[in-house]
Amino acid sequence: MRSIIYIVLTTVAAGLTMQSCVKKNERSLRGEARDLFLKSSGIAKAYLDSMAYATDSSTLLSLCERYDDTITRLNYEYKAGADYEMSEGENDTLTNLTFRFISLRDSLLQRYANPAKIDPDSTTRDSIKITSPHG
Repeated sequence: MRSIIYIVLTTVAAGLTMQSCVKKNERSLRGEARDLFLKSSGIAKAYLDSMAYATDSSTLLSLCERYDDTITRLNYEYKAGADYEMSEGENDTLTNLTFRFISLRDSLLQRYANPAKIDPDSTTRDSIKITSPHG
């Protein structure tokens, strides 16, 4: 009878110990997830700002390659599964930053491939001529 009680108590104690270890691991992953989010969003914002100053497609594509390398290296610095511990808001923020990055890249590449056909100065002269009362 004593051995049965001893086995049950040992099993319960082992279960509680394992459960506390799992909770501690989840908390540490949550901290890493927050750190990963902050660094990832900072990198994305920095590269979005840099893309606005790209003057041609080769500069833009090299920026995109460096962004990809930087994000990949950053993700390998953290434990596997840390990204799964991000909150829904953090995940949505990174998704929106990624969509902005992609849409800006695509629109800039489209603009580089098909430059505007209108001389920007001609629009100003024409509108001045039309609105001038003496013209």
